[in-house]
Amino acid sequence: MEALRFEQLFARQWRNLAPLDLAPGARFNVISGDNGQGKSNLLEALCYLGSLQSFRGAPAEELVSRDADSAVIAAKVSGPPAPHTLKVRVHRGGKARELALDDKRPRSVATWLGVCPVVLFHPGDLELAQGGPDARRALLDAILSEMDPSYAATLATYGKALRSRNRLLREEMPDRRAITSFDPIVASAGAVLGRAREELVREIAPVTVRVAGEILGGEIPLEVRYVPRVPPSEEAILEALVRSLDKDLARGFTAEGPHADELALEVHARGAKHHASQGQQRTLVLALKVAELEVLAKRIGRVPPLLLDDVSSELDRTRNERFFALLAEMGGQVFLTTTHPELIRLAEGRVDWHVEAGRVTRAV
Repeated sequence: MEALRFEQLFARQWRNLAPLDLAPGARFNVISGDNGQGKSNLLEALCYLGSLQSFRGAPAEELVSRDADSAVIAAKVSGPPAPHTLKVRVHRGGKARELALDDKRPRSVATWLGVCPVVLFHPGDLELAQGGPDARRALLDAILSEMDPSYAATLATYGKALRSRNRLLREEMPDRRAITSFDPIVASAGAVLGRAREELVREIAPVTVRVAGEILGGEIPLEVRYVPRVPPSEEAILEALVRSLDKDLARGFTAEGPHADELALEVHARGAKHHASQGQQRTLVLALKVAELEVLAKRIGRVPPLLLDDVSSELDRTRNERFFALLAEMGGQVFLTTTHPELIRLAEGRVDWHVEAGRVTRAV
């Protein structure tokens, strides 16, 4: 399977980065430097070009360097069905960002997102194993939205109807008819979300278990499964909403529906949050990311770039070697940041970059 690759990267006034014109390596790009020098800012630029979002959740104003009114990032991307150029300008002061796909305004955000999707790991992703179900549901929704723009639209419809229903539930004098008027929308959209998530988990679960075992060097009693609050059918969700209305009125929110579903991660048939070691939790999250990469590649027919922020601190030396050997077999382009490049055990296809005070140079 062919890979999507960033062939050129251009940045001006992006966070603390000095003017940047970079020709990344086709396989592994190891970006090293001390903390606070700009390594993650470089990764954030790549992520933004692929997803139009900051993985830190930063607003546009924070992406622009202190002495500028706007920032520009651009890239040349190769891969089937054709090469593309991407260019984004973000502004201070609330002005809308400007997008150019092949020097033209894209027809839609969905058109842009289909050009070069990326898969990202950053230390905050450990919340997938260590935190509650919100982060895990968000992961499923993000993967599905990348693969199918109609899923993102259904998710937005569901969220809007749910918020409206919850607002009405909290009114001083609730109107039952007004509240239940949103039930068909919640049920219809919710069934689509639930079924899509179930199908996705059936794909990523075996890959996650396999990859976790390969990194750990042996099988792990791991189970990954989707646990719906209500069976993902329109009839079941509608029935649950009707049945729980009195309790919803007392609580002031809607309890039933896919917004309460869970992606269960279990080791020895018990929740990974409390019953997996820290090493197992880190391995599990990285395995989920590799599974995301494999499933996304299968769905779109191209291997997306993988962005790894400070991954070397998450695994010991032996597991690092196994992890990178696994990535080498996949054939995609990888960008990874580290404060210790000597811990990245890669024999071939490696290009090293050094970042200091925002300036990116080729390491020798």
